[in-house]
Amino acid sequence: MALRLSRVTRLALVIAITMSFFFVEISVGFYTHSLALVADAFHYLNDLIAFVIALIALRISRSDSPSPKNLSFGWQRAEVLGSFFNGVFLLALGIGICLQSIEKFIFLDHVENPKLVLIVACCGLALNFVKHHHHAEDPEKNTSQSTLCIPNAVDETASAEATLIAHLDHRHHHSLIVKRPQHDLGMLGVFLHVLGDALNNIGVIISALVIWLAKHEGRYYADPAVSVAIALMIFVSALPLVRNAGYVLLESVPPHIDVDDVKSDLEMIPGVSAVHDLHIWRLSQHKSLASVHVVHVPPEDSSVVDLAKVTKTINECFQAYGIHAATIQPEIIRPNNRQADAGREV
Repeated sequence: MALRLSRVTRLALVIAITMSFFFVEISVGFYTHSLALVADAFHYLNDLIAFVIALIALRISRSDSPSPKNLSFGWQRAEVLGSFFNGVFLLALGIGICLQSIEKFIFLDHVENPKLVLIVACCGLALNFVKHHHHAEDPEKNTSQSTLCIPNAVDETASAEATLIAHLDHRHHHSLIVKRPQHDLGMLGVFLHVLGDALNNIGVIISALVIWLAKHEGRYYADPAVSVAIALMIFVSALPLVRNAGYVLLESVPPHIDVDDVKSDLEMIPGVSAVHDLHIWRLSQHKSLASVHVVHVPPEDSSVVDLAKVTKTINECFQAYGIHAATIQPEIIRPNNRQADAGREV
């Protein structure tokens, strides 16, 4: 039976491996005057910082201790915030490596003992496979729940037939019958680091082989050339991470949801006259929220139970779109006096 390690344990193992190899690589890089190896070592240092941030964010997000009172949603965005800083660190590192590479192109420095550089790079490549093996991601399990803002506590029972009729022509039947699983941003950041490290090690191996086996004086340009390639690889891995985490921090609409489709579906529900102030946003990578004002014109002989059926159908719509929690603000317009009664929270 294969040993299954928790995500926290896997991250701790990755941190231990990265820290150990960083000291080895930085020492050999300075000893041999290999900028590519030094750049890869600093990438390992950045990885180490990124892994620690991801571990802290993961532990905070899963902590059972009460969150501060000024954080009403708790630490649910801790991993996303950690991923954003991971990407920013990578971008800064890429700029630094690129500038150092340009300097070495102008003032060429000979790499000493390329065999040692080759051995260290091969060890780094092997360690990256170990890190990737322990980084296998667990599937996330999410449940949907909704919170209502309705005038009174009511009985929300409704027949299955009525529910089916209410949703028969809704667009979520076609656009979101099966949701695609989303990758965790915090663990995605770690995976990108591991993948980038492996490609960087391959580049250092190529550079060491060229300097070792070639005889032309220009062979030493392989070292800064690989350093530039490492910098570009860092940019390629960092930009999507910063973009995706930034969209979540900006409370963007989930990519699989069209707000116009949701509004259209809500306005098709019997008992809903109009919908306004509809907002849908991502609280974290795996949780979406919504709020909406619903205008309800009940018949003269209706009761609060009718409003409960409407709100139940609205929540079913939100859940079908993958929205975990929704705040519904009913605005009841009585046919007699045409006055709107704003719902109060319960």
